[in-house]
Amino acid sequence: MELNQSFDYRIFDFLIEQHIRFALYRLPWQQDIHLILQTSQSVSQPKTLVELNSEKGFVISPFHIAESTPLILIRPDVDIKGEDAIFDYLALNTLAGNTSDINLHVQSSSSTFERYSSDYQTFHSALDNKQFQKLVLSRTFDLKRESKFSAGISFKYACEKYESNFIYLCCTPETGAWMGISPELLVARQGEEYKTVALAGTRAVSEDVWDEKNKDEQQIVVDYMLLQLDKIATDVSSKGPFTAQSGNIEHLKTKFNFRLKDSYKIGDLLDLLHPSPAVCGFPKKEAFDFIQANESYNRRYYSGLVGPLDMDGISRLYVNLRCMQIGADMLRLYAGGGILPSSELRSEWDETMKKLQTILTVIETEN
Repeated sequence: MELNQSFDYRIFDFLIEQHIRFALYRLPWQQDIHLILQTSQSVSQPKTLVELNSEKGFVISPFHIAESTPLILIRPDVDIKGEDAIFDYLALNTLAGNTSDINLHVQSSSSTFERYSSDYQTFHSALDNKQFQKLVLSRTFDLKRESKFSAGISFKYACEKYESNFIYLCCTPETGAWMGISPELLVARQGEEYKTVALAGTRAVSEDVWDEKNKDEQQIVVDYMLLQLDKIATDVSSKGPFTAQSGNIEHLKTKFNFRLKDSYKIGDLLDLLHPSPAVCGFPKKEAFDFIQANESYNRRYYSGLVGPLDMDGISRLYVNLRCMQIGADMLRLYAGGGILPSSELRSEWDETMKKLQTILTVIETEN
């Protein structure tokens, strides 16, 4: 995908600096970028995913909804599609920012191998003790923000480099600024038709055969999705698992198509599916509580969900993976992976390194 080289994407850095509520995104395999911009000062902060049932806008939801990490909906006061139209609008309009302080300060606490190893031993012991079938362990990687860094240009380069992924850049005073390159759809809706996927299992592109660990990891997520969909969905069909490439790595993927039973809406579905075992573990509630208690940092919006909700009758919500938090002096990158009893420490660490490369390439290559 080629974007117009004459447009200066640094204008989106200006929107971040001015505390403007906005989301810039591009859907997989599409050419057009979209801008959702909130000009009103009201804050839309649903308490639960169920409260999204009758809403529309751009959703930014954390792994765990809390006072420090609220669920935020950017209202679509301005909704523009296409590069030409977006830059024409930004050139002609003076935008007033929010007066509250934006969360741009990221305190350095990058996960070292020693810290990751300590967490890994805690997680793996719980698996050995048969408390869980699967757990997902994640970590951070911090970079000093160089003066030449541009979030807008990183977004532009990501669109050009990763055509099959959902690319976004968003900012609100409550969440701070985030950018991501997600391969994982959580929920899509068009009319009465819904879609979701099970995405689990990771390997390098050059490898030929899926090992049993990755097959088992995929099957846990597939079984979970089917169990949850049985509660509120009908006409469920599936396809997979098959290999899906994302950058320099591949995943196992299964697609599901379905409709919702009467009285259920998209917020009910999101609440039921999130977080899936792909980013949490299984059994889900117990794994979620274990991660909250034992992972040595706060995931914030990593492994939450982001995307447009009921825009022109279409919703596309993605798991917030391959993402970074954009601070005033620091960039924090996030990565994780599923751990089973058969997992090995060094292999899991190496997997997170491969995943970090997705976002690192759009920082280091272009800027």
